[in-house]
Amino acid sequence: MDDTRSETLKRWVKQPPAGPNLQYLRDAERLAAWDQLGHRERVLDLASEANVTMGLDAERVTRVDFADGAAAYAREVAGDDVDDSVVVDPEAPALPFADDAFDGAVSIGPYDWPFLDVATLTEEVRRVLADDGRFVFSTPTHRSPYAVTGKGKYRYYSPDEALSLLTPTGSETPADTDWTLADQDLIYQLPYKANLVVNSLPDDLQRPVVAAERALTDHFESWGDWDDASYLLFGAEPVDYAGYLDDALDCLFRPVAENGFWDAGAADGGSEGGLIRALDYDLGDDGRPCEWTRDDRVLHRYAPFALLGIARWRASPLGDDRFDAKLRSALAGFAARVEDDRLDGMPSYALGPLVGAFTLASDALGGDDAAVGDDHLATARALFEHTRDRDDFDFSHAEDSLLACGWAELYERTGDGDVGEALDAALDAIADRHDWESGLFRFDNGTTERHQNQMYALWGLCRAADVTDAPAFVPLAGDVLERTVERRMRPDGAFLWTDVGAKRGAWGELRERLGASRPSYWKLLFECHQTFFVNAVAHYTRAGGARDFSTAVLRAMSWMYGNNDLDADLVERSGIGVPMRFVTTGGRLSVPDQNFKGAYEVGSYVEALTHLLDPEGPFRN
Repeated sequence: MDDTRSETLKRWVKQPPAGPNLQYLRDAERLAAWDQLGHRERVLDLASEANVTMGLDAERVTRVDFADGAAAYAREVAGDDVDDSVVVDPEAPALPFADDAFDGAVSIGPYDWPFLDVATLTEEVRRVLADDGRFVFSTPTHRSPYAVTGKGKYRYYSPDEALSLLTPTGSETPADTDWTLADQDLIYQLPYKANLVVNSLPDDLQRPVVAAERALTDHFESWGDWDDASYLLFGAEPVDYAGYLDDALDCLFRPVAENGFWDAGAADGGSEGGLIRALDYDLGDDGRPCEWTRDDRVLHRYAPFALLGIARWRASPLGDDRFDAKLRSALAGFAARVEDDRLDGMPSYALGPLVGAFTLASDALGGDDAAVGDDHLATARALFEHTRDRDDFDFSHAEDSLLACGWAELYERTGDGDVGEALDAALDAIADRHDWESGLFRFDNGTTERHQNQMYALWGLCRAADVTDAPAFVPLAGDVLERTVERRMRPDGAFLWTDVGAKRGAWGELRERLGASRPSYWKLLFECHQTFFVNAVAHYTRAGGARDFSTAVLRAMSWMYGNNDLDADLVERSGIGVPMRFVTTGGRLSVPDQNFKGAYEVGSYVEALTHLLDPEGPFRN
């Protein structure tokens, strides 16, 4: 290492006294880091400024520095506040610690050093951090006043660039790289010229400016206005996507009496059981679900959607035979409906996913028994012919896009010319529904603008474009996804159900002031909307989409696991292994006619987790 770099790293260990304006930044970072990390048993400090290190609330602190001189100086400054220290090469930062060695890690400052391999370091932190640990690190943004003179000397990040350090994109080892965003702090500073002037003022004149900066920091924190922040502090936690996937599958195949979706008595055409539509719940005195019961309403579209997610998992490299007997039984019930020609009452929302589920199951469940696979494929083909010939399936309804999803699986598996021809027509029909002025798909159904309908259209468009080799349609999907992130993704990562204009918003507020028991629909935040988006991005990416939505995917998933304005982990709240169906912007879990969990929601959740974990999937290649 050259002497200049070594001296720079040594100087960083202990920063000299500064005026109130500069000290405000140091204090804001330090206090936020301590708050996010909390009390920990074993903390790994990655070359933070010594005042950060010495104030850590930990039983044992191990410090990493990136130069011998810096390490020696840190030991001198920190003294007994550091128990162990090591020196690591910043350009190849392999941490000399065992897996799961720490329950906390912190790095305030080093992520702006251009010579530090921050991607490798972040992966290494994930390896040495226990599953219940937290990693807090800071990054300066291009809004930092020091970016003006520091370009080329230091590294500055856009919010997406900073978040990309936590995303799974490009990794083939999910167990070592998956994070969820658990917390964030946004620090505001004045622009360069104003900051320069303030720094030159006497301390007494700087202090009122510092108070204003603190107030602006609080303002941006409350609104989640990342783009105006000068520094970002992220609290990242390891996320056990594999464990969540197992829990979701277990919930789907667990008996209803044990708060699951499996009903062994749901015989249909000789099957030995099947998936129920939904589970209803009542809230206890603590505001959490205290009783889950079977939803007996007849609606033949929820279970097929769940079966598609299950079949996607089963056909992936992640799939195994744990639930094969029950999956065969559930498919057998629907195969009997096909054989008996009892499909006319089933909507495209059900039949499209069924085509896909039977197609994916033809290989996954066939195994050495070719006849089983052939039977499933024959059922998929019969479903295709039925859906193709239905006059009411003309792609005038957004949910008809799900037919293209199922057909795409069949065409990818068989290359059948009739299916390919139908997909070509579906592509044109869906694309023709795109309205360039609004940036949305406009179908004839009254709910066409809602988030789920937009995502269904994207699923069908992207899957069809992928398997028929029609890349010209894919950029359109990228435009809709971009609009969705910009217009409908809240600062905390949740998606709004639909656009909310001024008149609509004012009317909704008036209704609630007049005592309406049901909140306005844009105040209902649905878990399934998060996974619908993740699956849309997966299909878009697999189809060759060039835009990177990985940070939006991270934020969408993190919202479910507690990084939201309500500090609500929706999986923990439900108590049954899958996220709650919804939570309102006010934190309510009870709304008339919404107190249930649908099988289709769990199916989409399973599919999203499969996409995220599949080593051969869109987020790993």
